[in-house]
Amino acid sequence: MEEDIKERILSRRRSAALNAFKVKDERLATVKKVTAILQKPEDTRSTEEEEILLSYSDIVKEVKLRQKKRDRVKARQEEVEDAPEVLEEKCMRLAAAISRATSLAVYTGAGISTAASIPDYRGTNGVWTRMQQGKDIGNHDLSQAEPTLTHMSLYSLYKARVLKHIVSQNCDGLHLRSGIPRTLLSEVHGNMYVEVCKTCKPSREYWRLFDVTEKTARYNHGTGRLCHKCNSTLQDSIVHFGERGNLLWPINWSGASRAAKQADVILCLGSSLKVLKKYPWLWQMDRPIHKRPSLYIVNLQWTPKDENAVLKINGKCDQVMKKIMTHLGIEIPEYNRAKDPIFHHAIRLQSAEQSTRTQPLLEEPVLIETEESFSVVENVVEEVEKPIVKVETKSEADCNEQITLTEPMTAYPAPFFAALPFLSMGLPFPPMYMYPQLSPFLYYPFIQVPAIMTETAKPKPACTFCMENEGSLTCLYYQRDGDDPVTTDSLPQEVETETENVSSLDQIQDAEAMTLDVNTPVSTAKNPGWFGKGYRKGLRKKR
Repeated sequence: MEEDIKERILSRRRSAALNAFKVKDERLATVKKVTAILQKPEDTRSTEEEEILLSYSDIVKEVKLRQKKRDRVKARQEEVEDAPEVLEEKCMRLAAAISRATSLAVYTGAGISTAASIPDYRGTNGVWTRMQQGKDIGNHDLSQAEPTLTHMSLYSLYKARVLKHIVSQNCDGLHLRSGIPRTLLSEVHGNMYVEVCKTCKPSREYWRLFDVTEKTARYNHGTGRLCHKCNSTLQDSIVHFGERGNLLWPINWSGASRAAKQADVILCLGSSLKVLKKYPWLWQMDRPIHKRPSLYIVNLQWTPKDENAVLKINGKCDQVMKKIMTHLGIEIPEYNRAKDPIFHHAIRLQSAEQSTRTQPLLEEPVLIETEESFSVVENVVEEVEKPIVKVETKSEADCNEQITLTEPMTAYPAPFFAALPFLSMGLPFPPMYMYPQLSPFLYYPFIQVPAIMTETAKPKPACTFCMENEGSLTCLYYQRDGDDPVTTDSLPQEVETETENVSSLDQIQDAEAMTLDVNTPVSTAKNPGWFGKGYRKGLRKKR
């Protein structure tokens, strides 16, 4: 009896499951039939098809809703460019906003590097778009990429003290190579040329001349090389999907949060913002709407922040930035490979480490040393040693003519009657300004004259390269401690002497260009990108 009951129960369950599958299959068949009918023009539909649409009105609504969503997604993926006259007007408005900004923060994406032959991700010919379509993404040698016009425009804005911080989603390292100091840059997804030793405190960075991500992957960041100080395994700085970047550099979340808090204008260049939208402190979402920074977006595709933007420009980044810099009257410098900081601050591989990489090295610039450069240095040394003023003759290459006086100027002696008014002033003797040819000690024997202030010697620059290009006494990029056992057999002599003078990580700063204090503590989220109870609890405490 018990066995019969069990079989009946099992048979009922099987029949119920089969009926459910049948109903599901019938519904799918009906949906396909309704979809095929709706794709036909209304004039060509038969009476039977019209009756089917009337009988399945709920399925018709569902199919139409799905089609609207598909059309919306397809429209958002399309790249749209503004008309030339509209683009010119929008660029003028953006240039006016930048000129009025007191603190400008720029968020950049892969769209600013497409001009350097680096493909983007979500564009019509992007990496992920081609992968979804089943196409080959192709081979792209990132070692041949150089900073684009947009990178150099941002560098000129930094030099003009307009740009305060850059938050970059790119891993190509072109912002650093353009000349932006590392303290003003947050590479939230890492840098392909930087590997880090997490064991050292603070973590030591190694800036290389090749892609260090050759042997790394998601949750596996070992590069196969060892730290020169603690002999620990070096790791790359890349942040993959599903990971959280907790490195102080080059991710620099504290700098990004501080810049967003102080910014009054935020400019987004070439980014879909589908990742950055998840970080509410970058947009100051805890503030009222009228107290948030003004948002300006330059992108060819739709972004989820378009509705919150003051202005959306549909155009290519290089074209837009060229117009903006023209309206601002700021010249865009050309990229000079000889002034690229990566060639001056990168740590070369030791002889035992040459087998750890197969990626191509960046082609270093050829520095040509002429006799004129050595003669200029000798003249400068002679001028420093000799206290006598040296008269320079004007040459064809020198436009600054120095004028020297051969005879000292003598003061004009005032006549005797010019000093008579001193009696009515109650003075026992004429004032000194009437007789400037007399010595102060002879004229006022009882008054002590302060000693003449002598010029103090200027401090020696910590980094010769940064001193020449940025006017800073400290290194703007990466530390090269004196106790770092970097090999000297593969390094040129110029780099060896430079490593002794570069300051440590705690002393890296730009006293002239930086307006944000890097050392001030900033209250930021403990886990960027996390929206759990801890983050909301912190917001409640602030309120």
